[in-house]
Amino acid sequence: MDGPPASNFKIVFERFLFNEERHRSASASGHWKTFCLIHEQAQQVVAQIHFQVADSIAFSPARAPFGSIEFSDSLLPETLLSFWTATEQNLKSAGVKKIVIKDTAHQYRPGPAALLTVLFLSTGFSLSNTEINSAINVDAENFESKISYAEVKRMRRCQQEKMEFQILSLGMLEEVYAFIQSCRHQRGMSLSMTFPQLRDTIKNCHDDFFLFGIFQNAKLMAASVSVRVSNRILYDFYHAHAKSVDQLSPVVLLLKGMYEFCQKNKFELLDLGTSAVDQQINFGLLNFKTQIGGQLSVKLTFEKDLN
Repeated sequence: MDGPPASNFKIVFERFLFNEERHRSASASGHWKTFCLIHEQAQQVVAQIHFQVADSIAFSPARAPFGSIEFSDSLLPETLLSFWTATEQNLKSAGVKKIVIKDTAHQYRPGPAALLTVLFLSTGFSLSNTEINSAINVDAENFESKISYAEVKRMRRCQQEKMEFQILSLGMLEEVYAFIQSCRHQRGMSLSMTFPQLRDTIKNCHDDFFLFGIFQNAKLMAASVSVRVSNRILYDFYHAHAKSVDQLSPVVLLLKGMYEFCQKNKFELLDLGTSAVDQQINFGLLNFKTQIGGQLSVKLTFEKDLN
């Protein structure tokens, strides 16, 4: 069906924040189209995808890290294909000339991601971007057991230097953003969102964002803005540390605190994001994420011209 389901229909798949209405309305205004596959008798929504349509291009998502189809594990592959075929035809009939779909990192949902990759490629999509994503599996093991010996030494040195991890209130957002922006500027890098954009998104998704920091003598030395993508995934959206403490690398201590936060709050995955600049692999960043326990998976963007 074209459009959101009736309120009495139950969604029976894992929901990701970036596809929720509260995030979509904050991240991109304009014309959204939602397509659902429903089980009428059971009053269930078994598959769903959202597009922002602009200039005859349908984006899933608009500016978020990913969009794509969310669907029930029990859905038959041929039914999923039929749903997609109907969705694509509807978009074409509405005047859409191109479709762009950014899927989740495969580590989020290995089976569904593999199925969607084959489905999209077999229906005429091409890969417009391929990225390497890193994420730490959160389990009963301590953080130190997951990272390299060199990173353990850096972390212990930070502790010896009296650096401490803190969970911060969202009231510190402006300070944390300014700190991360300053750290990025020192390295000739920028942030993907302005402060007003991030602030407005968090207003809509107040319970989905977390701030973390490393302090030394009450001075902020490293910080993270993190996002609850789902009940089992925490995404390290932005992090940075002051260039003056490069040798100490307090981000390792920061990630230790975040990993333990995940353990306490039953998150299963700490997503460290991709390692690319202008669609090229940043090997220094990728190697660092591997050294701190990041497991690698692909993150794919699909594109199809409908002309």
